Amino acid sequence: MKKHRFHNLDRAKLLLGIIFSTFILISFRLFQIQILNFSRYKSLAREQHWDMHSLPARRGTVLTNDNYPVAFSAPYYYLYTQPLSSDSLKTLNEIKAMNLLSQEKIDEIRNEIAANPDKPFKIDYPFTWEEKETLNKLSTDKKLKFDLEYKRSYPEDRMLSHVLGFIGKNRMGEETGYYGLEQYYDGYLKGHDGIMVREKSASGDPLLFADGETTYARDGSSIYLTIDRNMQFILEKYLNEGVDHYNAKSGVGIIVDSLTGEIKAMASAPSFDPTFREESFDENIVRNTAISDLYEPGSVVKALTMSSAIDLGKVNLETTVNDSGTRFYSGYEVDNWDGKHHGVINMTQVLQLSNNIGIGWVGMQVGPDQLMKYLHDFGLGDKTGIDLEGEEKGIMYSQNDLKDIELINASFGQGISATPLQIVMSFAAVANKGKLMKPYVVSKIETDERVIENQPEIRARPISEKTSDIMIDMLTKTVSGGEAKYFISKKYNIAGKTGTAQVPIPGGYDAYRTNATFVGFFTSYPEFVMLVKLEEPTSPSGYAAETAVPLWMKVAEEVAVYKGLKPDKN
Repeated sequence: MKKHRFHNLDRAKLLLGIIFSTFILISFRLFQIQILNFSRYKSLAREQHWDMHSLPARRGTVLTNDNYPVAFSAPYYYLYTQPLSSDSLKTLNEIKAMNLLSQEKIDEIRNEIAANPDKPFKIDYPFTWEEKETLNKLSTDKKLKFDLEYKRSYPEDRMLSHVLGFIGKNRMGEETGYYGLEQYYDGYLKGHDGIMVREKSASGDPLLFADGETTYARDGSSIYLTIDRNMQFILEKYLNEGVDHYNAKSGVGIIVDSLTGEIKAMASAPSFDPTFREESFDENIVRNTAISDLYEPGSVVKALTMSSAIDLGKVNLETTVNDSGTRFYSGYEVDNWDGKHHGVINMTQVLQLSNNIGIGWVGMQVGPDQLMKYLHDFGLGDKTGIDLEGEEKGIMYSQNDLKDIELINASFGQGISATPLQIVMSFAAVANKGKLMKPYVVSKIETDERVIENQPEIRARPISEKTSDIMIDMLTKTVSGGEAKYFISKKYNIAGKTGTAQVPIPGGYDAYRTNATFVGFFTSYPEFVMLVKLEEPTSPSGYAAETAVPLWMKVAEEVAVYKGLKPDKN
């Protein structure tokens, strides 16, 4: 009897132990769920009972100075089919009947839906609002779901493509701007997406009269350009024709208002389609060569060397130099571009003849430290600060321990490199009474709260107003009496300088490849300064006087007619 009684007692203790242990486990689990993992389970419950829906922001519009949109985001609707059903298949037939998708695409969608019959499927076709409404009326599927999205549109096609840039996906799969304005001003343009939270039923459909909260999207800001759409059209038209006509690899054109720094037109040829897909991306095509390609500018720099010498009082209009033959500096022979020599010539003739011997002598009078200082003051070797993504600063000699041959080369634009924008801005300083302006392409930004306006900004004053006046007269005579005189305008006096620079190769320069540049302005209307550069033209020659100059004149005369500039030649 005792054994039996003890045995029952042991069983009772075991049962109580199990009950107590179970109680402890349940209590710990409840503590874990209700206290330790409260946020997690609350989030899971929220996901089951609430529907979170993103409200996309509309990317800001970019407009030219006449308020014409050249980039905007158009609303489109993307359709999500329900899991495989007779209604979803009928919807595909209705889409085909509207001639929106090909039979091949319809079959492809059917196969993808069949492969994942339990999941909704996004039809990758941007329906317009009108197409969406028509499909809603035709469809027998009452559960059609459209999501609003925005697609970047460029109504002027390829025009301004290098200034605008394009839209692509970042590593997070988000749309973002690349190159040009789209990248530089991405923070202003992209806006902020909103979110809508609504209670949903067990079937997943939103409850129309249930509680919820909405944070509305904030659309991107509108950006207004300094670009003149008509000037841009003229420049691109002739630049593209010029690249073909002169058999050049590429071309660059820039028109700037010298008084303010406003870029009125900027183009690179060939251009690209800014709506292209990422798989066709080629950095060599999308890069804005006006601000990012470095090249040895050649003889256009002679005008800057002469400006520095006049500003320092080292030479004047009566100063002469004897061009008696080739000269040697640091053991290197220096000759004129055409191998011809002209005896005693004055400073204006040095520029008219684009004389290497003469301008080398002028550079020696200025000296290495002062010449490098003036070239830096003109903006060479430093970024201009333009509000575009991808600008390069160029390559310059330092002011210390410059060899004679390096000084001579720099005086006529070889051995140093610059961007086309830097060159046109340096000439704009000559035209603008010696004031170098900061270039910019955006005049104002309109946000929800305020308007931000860009104002003209003086970067430097490389030369005096007196030197500017002298140089304008010299550059006008350079054009009328120089190597380009056969192609100049018959209606307008032009001040400017050509530059034909051999392309550098390891150990020297290619004798057959050149970059041809002409930069100048209307003598009577110095606010319009323009550069045209052709990369390696070959027909009829590689010289700027026979390629870049006639192209520049075509653009200039059409711009003059558009702006109503009165001819100033008798």
